[in-house]
Amino acid sequence: MTERIVPNRCTGTRAEIEGKAYRMISFFHEHPSEIAQDEWNTLKVGDDVYIVDKLTFSLMGECECELMTHEGGGADGTIAAVRLTEKNNV
Repeated sequence: MTERIVPNRCTGTRAEIEGKAYRMISFFHEHPSEIAQDEWNTLKVGDDVYIVDKLTFSLMGECECELMTHEGGGADGTIAAVRLTEKNNV
């Protein structure tokens, strides 16, 4: 099984929507202003919701993903990278 760790370029960036801040994930953009607002999706993982650009979202959809936070970051920590593991399509 192939795996790769891809850095999140939107580390430390939050999107505020209706008074709530959401962590952002992008393999390609350092700030949400770099692309149009409609180029972002929401990703729900358990009780957590993230804002992810559509290209990153599609790449993540092809793999099993593990969100990696900075050490000691806890549930609200900065997402430093995503571990992408090739899905086992048996």
